[in-house]
Amino acid sequence: MSPRQVDERTLHDREQQMLDAAALLIEKIGVEGLTMDKLVKEVPFSKGTVYSHFTGKEDMLLALCNRGMGLLGGYFRRAYLFEGSTRERMLALMFAYLIYSQIYPMLFMLVISAKAPGVIEKASEKRRDDHHELEQALFASVGGIIQDALDNGDCLNPNGLSLEEIAYTGWASSFGAITLLAKGAEDCVVRGELCPQEVVLISVHTHLDGLQWLPLLREYNFEQTVERLKREDFATEVQLLMARCGG
Repeated sequence: MSPRQVDERTLHDREQQMLDAAALLIEKIGVEGLTMDKLVKEVPFSKGTVYSHFTGKEDMLLALCNRGMGLLGGYFRRAYLFEGSTRERMLALMFAYLIYSQIYPMLFMLVISAKAPGVIEKASEKRRDDHHELEQALFASVGGIIQDALDNGDCLNPNGLSLEEIAYTGWASSFGAITLLAKGAEDCVVRGELCPQEVVLISVHTHLDGLQWLPLLREYNFEQTVERLKREDFATEVQLLMARCGG
């Protein structure tokens, strides 16, 4: 008797169920505490079935990271299409990154673990290929805005940075600001009562002013841009966050 064939939809749904369970475990016990055996206990599938989807913990972590990158890619695409100057579009992109980090804090932080050499190297080739494609999609939005600004003269770029250098220094600045102000970072001695949105946007504007990306902060009311983003492009996400905070 031949084994029962499982259709692609069922395989996909099954894998998503496993990833949901893994995400809940990480929220409870952290990445370090997660094991494949613990995951098997949380899902209605055999150990063999779980391993037919993931080669090991590292493969599963990269799959979760890829899930987050796919979600973030949708946010970035909306920011890329924002109607405004190239600087406003870059601001929209970093605002989208902040919103994503607040709605999906575990996925946001997971990138640190999932992109570690020991994880990437042990993940399956397919998972690594998917990861590379998702990275390219994210960079297409970021790099597209930067290229537009360089081409039309909005970004004067006095130090002659490459497009990649502009993109990754901006990402590092925003990632650092969000991480230091994230829930659970209360022990940071400089955190105080700082507002994450304000600090992240200050970080963004400091970076863009350094690139002489016009209009400069002192020349334009970017607060109205942020209000547009909250009211129009990311209204659903902002309402969700407000509901979580009871306001």
